[in-house]
Amino acid sequence: MDYSNEQVARIWLQCAPMGAWNRLREWRKHLGGPQQVWDVFSPDFYSLLGEAAYARMADSRARQCGNILAQLEALNARALFLGEEDYPVALSRIPDPPDVLFVQGTLPGEGPAMAVVGARSATRYGTAQARRLGRELSQAGVTVVSGLARGIDASAHLGALEGGSPTVAVLGSGLGCLYPPENKDLAQRILDQGGAIISELAPDAEPHPYHFPVRNRIISGLSAGVLLIEARLKSGTHSTVNHAIDQGREVFALPGNVDAPGSELPLQLLRDGAVICTCGQDILSFMGWGKIKTAQSTFLPEEKEDDPILRALRLEEKTLEELIEETGIPAPQLSAQLTILEISGKIERRAGRAYARCRIG
Repeated sequence: MDYSNEQVARIWLQCAPMGAWNRLREWRKHLGGPQQVWDVFSPDFYSLLGEAAYARMADSRARQCGNILAQLEALNARALFLGEEDYPVALSRIPDPPDVLFVQGTLPGEGPAMAVVGARSATRYGTAQARRLGRELSQAGVTVVSGLARGIDASAHLGALEGGSPTVAVLGSGLGCLYPPENKDLAQRILDQGGAIISELAPDAEPHPYHFPVRNRIISGLSAGVLLIEARLKSGTHSTVNHAIDQGREVFALPGNVDAPGSELPLQLLRDGAVICTCGQDILSFMGWGKIKTAQSTFLPEEKEDDPILRALRLEEKTLEELIEETGIPAPQLSAQLTILEISGKIERRAGRAYARCRIG
């Protein structure tokens, strides 16, 4: 893709080490813009940027950003520029939008979008709910935005893919340094299904811890609201909520077990006025986005259940050993009945040899 000299200068500045951004922004204001910074860039900037940042920027400038542009081309990625037509409108309106956004795939249009975020070290309950809610929102045509991280983020993306609508992943690393690496296949599925992987960082930027709190403003900025599923009070996820509040976005929270560590932040947000969310329809109704196209998720009616296994799973998931003790069914016979119920879609198998009731829809 061909870029103008001004656009190349903007890409060059955007790919500066994060610690140099604020200083370079001040110079942009002082000199008049990216092109002017490019034109006067000299050893005078050494004391401003520090040795590492100056060396990196001087090298890329000397080569006319050729390595950065080549990396974008190899990744089949493109740069979007703040103020131009293809830049996301919602993101352009936050207090501190990135001047340049690097994109793989296709960013959805101006339809409804909801961020779904939470803990990396999530429980089975958290990941199951994130997947279900991602799926329900996607079924209603809502774009699910998250961070491709382990735990809640990955589960929300998976649910969105199952729901059929595109989903967007915002990285805390460069597009060429996808993190975490085990989600590479998930990232490819997102692209294959018409979604996007995006980052404001240089293509080869590594996933430093300080990248993620800054990245989170993009997750909330692309969305009309943020749904939180599991997080401790002192967690990186809290920054996404804070960004959402600063940006005027709605905040939703899924309640969990009151004594679970991951319920700390959701319950605190609910006390502070966040909107409770137990299903996708809660968000759709509050936001005025209509109804889920399929039947609203609900448990199978209890009055129609004569099966002792389904009765045992009425309130919560149980392990195989717990089901043997509660139902009195011998292990071989119980395993066979569980298989039949699983095939029929009435129960689902979960981690730790546990089983739970399925939802309709």
